[in-house]
Amino acid sequence: MESTSEVPDDCCQVADEAEKEALALKSFKETIAEIESHLAHKAQLRSRLHTTVQNRPEESYFTRLDSSIKKNTAFVRKLKNFTEAQKESILKDINTLNLTKYISEVANAIVEAKLKMTDIASILQVCVVLHEKYADFSSQILEAWQKVLSLKKDEKVSNPSKMRVDVRFYADLISCGVLTPKEGLPLLGSFLTNLIHGDKEEHNSATIILAFCKFCGEDYAGLVSQKLLNDAERFKMTVPTSNWLPPDKRQNVRNLLREYYSSLCKHLIQDHKELQNFERQNRRILQTKGELSNERKEKQEVLNQSFAKLLNMTQQFADVLAEELPELRQDLSPRDEECSVLELCENMSDQARETLNELLWENEEGRQFYENLPNLSVYLPNLVPKATMEAPPLPDPAEQMIDIEKEAKEIEEGEQAKEEGDEDIKPAELEDEKDDADVPVSLQSNKVLLDSFLTTLSACVNREMIDSAAIEFSTNLNTKHNRKKLVRALFTVQRTRLDLLPFYSRLVATLHPYIPEVATDLCNFLRQDFKYHVRKKDQINIETKVKIVRFIGELTKFGMYPRADTLQCFKQLLLNFAHHYIEMTCHLLETCGRFLLHQPDSHQRTKVYLDQMMRKKSMLASDSRYLTMIENAYYQVVPVDSSARSSHIKIRPPLHQYIRHLLYVELGNKGSTNKILKQLRKLNWKDPEVASYAIRCLTSAWKVKFPNIRTLAGVVAELTLYQEFVGHRIVDAVLEDIRWSLEFPISKFNQRRVSMAKYLAELYNYRMVESSVVFKVLYTCITFAVSYDRTVESELDQPDNLMRLRLVLTILDTCGVFFSSGLAKKRLDCYLVYLQYYHLFKRSLPIWTEDNPFPVAIDFGIKDMLQSLRPKLKPYKTLQEAADAVENLEKELMNKLSLAMPELHMDVVMADDTLACIEEEDMEEGEEMPEVDDDSINDEQSLSRSMSQMTTRGEATQPDDDSATAEDDRCVVTAPRKALCPEDDDFMAALDRMVAENIHEAYSRGKEASKAPAVDIAIPWQVKASLKKPSEGSDKNFLGDSIGGELGGALAVAEASSACAAVASSPPSASQDNPTVNFFLMTRKGNKPQFKNLALPSDSELAQNLRNREEAEKAEKERVKKLTLDFNERQEEEEFQDLYGGANRPAVHNVNRDRRGRFQHPKGVPDAELIFGGARKNR
Repeated sequence: MESTSEVPDDCCQVADEAEKEALALKSFKETIAEIESHLAHKAQLRSRLHTTVQNRPEESYFTRLDSSIKKNTAFVRKLKNFTEAQKESILKDINTLNLTKYISEVANAIVEAKLKMTDIASILQVCVVLHEKYADFSSQILEAWQKVLSLKKDEKVSNPSKMRVDVRFYADLISCGVLTPKEGLPLLGSFLTNLIHGDKEEHNSATIILAFCKFCGEDYAGLVSQKLLNDAERFKMTVPTSNWLPPDKRQNVRNLLREYYSSLCKHLIQDHKELQNFERQNRRILQTKGELSNERKEKQEVLNQSFAKLLNMTQQFADVLAEELPELRQDLSPRDEECSVLELCENMSDQARETLNELLWENEEGRQFYENLPNLSVYLPNLVPKATMEAPPLPDPAEQMIDIEKEAKEIEEGEQAKEEGDEDIKPAELEDEKDDADVPVSLQSNKVLLDSFLTTLSACVNREMIDSAAIEFSTNLNTKHNRKKLVRALFTVQRTRLDLLPFYSRLVATLHPYIPEVATDLCNFLRQDFKYHVRKKDQINIETKVKIVRFIGELTKFGMYPRADTLQCFKQLLLNFAHHYIEMTCHLLETCGRFLLHQPDSHQRTKVYLDQMMRKKSMLASDSRYLTMIENAYYQVVPVDSSARSSHIKIRPPLHQYIRHLLYVELGNKGSTNKILKQLRKLNWKDPEVASYAIRCLTSAWKVKFPNIRTLAGVVAELTLYQEFVGHRIVDAVLEDIRWSLEFPISKFNQRRVSMAKYLAELYNYRMVESSVVFKVLYTCITFAVSYDRTVESELDQPDNLMRLRLVLTILDTCGVFFSSGLAKKRLDCYLVYLQYYHLFKRSLPIWTEDNPFPVAIDFGIKDMLQSLRPKLKPYKTLQEAADAVENLEKELMNKLSLAMPELHMDVVMADDTLACIEEEDMEEGEEMPEVDDDSINDEQSLSRSMSQMTTRGEATQPDDDSATAEDDRCVVTAPRKALCPEDDDFMAALDRMVAENIHEAYSRGKEASKAPAVDIAIPWQVKASLKKPSEGSDKNFLGDSIGGELGGALAVAEASSACAAVASSPPSASQDNPTVNFFLMTRKGNKPQFKNLALPSDSELAQNLRNREEAEKAEKERVKKLTLDFNERQEEEEFQDLYGGANRPAVHNVNRDRRGRFQHPKGVPDAELIFGGARKNR
């Protein structure tokens, strides 16, 4: 039996295949016949025109025709509006009218006519008839076409739809013989060439070229479609081709079309890549923020439409030109986990649906309550449903990933989008019951029944009773007035009867297919009342607010309240996440949060909102009651397996918990810094386990609140004074973590990366690291695995990854102000050049467009950083300016390096042979690198020091052959030996010369300083002139004390000579025995002073008094100088202690300072001159 049943099936399949083959062969033969008839018709027209042109009618023939202006003008107007239906009348008018004087107007009208593709054949017949009768027609129509088809090199086509028809029309005029190839082909060739060469990027004129290929490709390029070639090869037949044009010209046209097709393929591949990148960005945004903006959604739709249009165009070109389609590589990156929820919901098995039901509902009874509703049509057959409950269609997974970015950003930043009409929101207003008086007397019994029904409605506390109530209302009370009463009763349920809300929601869902007004009005009232309470922001009526959100949640589970509106309510509560809004959020989640999370169309947004809620919860400073409510609501929506949860709980020793409590909880509280430091000092740092765990906690800066990172760095700096190894290990761990974050740029660790960069900068502020370490990190951020080649994309530094710039800004904003002097200032100046180049290079990448702009936060951050650190620095505006600055800076540094260390290449050669020790020279931050200048002595010192270091390093790196051969298995570390070289002698000679010059300058300054100091009286100008120009070998002058005289007092101007000066002016023996001091005695004779030289012994009382006075003044100056220096040192020490202590204690502000006025002395301001003496007292 089985064999007999299989045989007919095989026979049927063979018969079907034979029938399909016969139909395909018949269709192919019909196509071949159409091509042959088309080619034959063209050839017949050309031969016909060739013969009839030579036998055109004479002028006597045209004189018999109608030459009236009215009819000829009407004929021209008719040609401008030509359609296929007018062909017969136009041909008839051509035979009756004399168009000899109107042939140019006729040609222009034909060219300007707005034709369709179906009108080409008819208008060609008209042109053929005109060409047969009028000799000037071909030249006139060619002149008219030259005006239309004269396209310049980069000119755009203004009307592509008309040009598509015109190109085919003009090409058919040439192939039919109206225009000769010699006349028409140059214009057609130049038009196609300019059109193709000017449209290789945008391809806006692809439809024009495609129309030419479809309708004229056989005649001008010998094109045969890929389908015809496959059929011809399949049936072993040949496709006829046109031999009208020479093969070389056909080949030129074919090459031109293939060149355009290759550019079209490149455009298609580029658009496909751009579309995939945009979709990947959307998935990344959805993964991080949960929602996309409307702008990105619209842009994706535009990209999809343009790509589909371009793909269709490319497929048609590939078929017409018999070319292969380009390979479009699909994005092989893994899809996000969130997409799987929607994809699984489309093709779901029964077992999977059962699993989904278990996620939606807590138990089977709950699912039956919310899903199995009574069908009122069983009880009321005549009741017609007014609304059909249609499940919302599941969106496409790619389209579903498009709706969440702006709202997530608003929730994170706390910015509430203002809706229309929010300012005038009022509570839901219900109609007054005074309308009951207008009810007719005949309906008073119906009113009594309704009141009884509403009274018993509050007693419906199970499923059977509420279903019976629904049947009763739909049977006996279904009127417009009663429906309003029912909505009023449902909405005004007592705020304490939350147990009735699920049953009232079931009543509404049961009536909805037949009475949808109840659900619509109730949802509108709830929505309006919810907005009113949210906008009011009061702290009263919490029970009413809870009733509103729970009612919304119950209606959502029955499908009466739209899930999108429920999520909007959730979002509004998160924007105002405080006090009563926390309770409303928790009640909403407890009611319908689980339902929203496991629905395909609301899963993504609910998940993002839950994450935002937990993030806001971590930043709350509320009481424990609110925190417990939030956690209970969250874990009720996202239940955690108790066994799995308990297995992942990490049990820590009490000491570890105490360390974490000190650093992660207590740190940052007022006055807790000293307490934490004392407790940390009490730890057993000799125990490796305790020390290791404490250092790990001190290193984890990302676990501390961001403003407390500075305090953590201060604790580490203070702790290092007692446990020195702690600082070293923490700094090493911080540098290692920053390096690891650069090698593994995972987006979820971005907050950790920023915290560690901030931590490193704060450690520098507390002098835990040197500036060179900070600059190494800064240079690593902009150089490590960075590709400055646009064609090569770095995996560790993606074009859209700007985290490295954020790290640099964080470091410079924290510690950049201290790079203001010395070597650190020069290093920062150099680094800012490279940083600006990196920033401008990132900004110039093609990934940033108008639709996806470069983040303004980065631009403003760079601008603010430069303004604060280098206010006078002019930022570079373009990438080329930054590149030129980098090149100039590198040239300058290389020139200085070559001048300072010309033997640097010797070290490089030596390093190839042996491994040399790296000698570092510690340099204080206040020191500056000596600049290279020919006139500077520092150059000789730096050059000599560099030479000596290189010599020492070169000697240290030379292997000792004897020791190497004798003791191969031992490593002996010896001190570097001094090598004698000529450079050492030159250095010592230069040093001696410099010391001698310094001594000579000091001696000269000492001699100048020994000049006479000013005394109480003024020096006369005659003596002052003699003092300024002393004769060689003469003594220097001093001004002595005044001595009495008969002429009202005489002033003595003393000239004290030193011992060496006295020897020079007198014989040696005399100068040694009787040293003298010369004075000038000033006397007054009349009004004219006179000066006389007076020599006194050096041991006289006058000379000794002068010498004692000078020594006393000098001792007083030394004493004042010592006091000043001690005071400055003491003041600097106190400022350092205040600065260091102020970093660890919170700022204390006197809040009472502005509350009371300044103290006014009752007796007024004291007189300082009266107390301390002054001009008034002297008077």
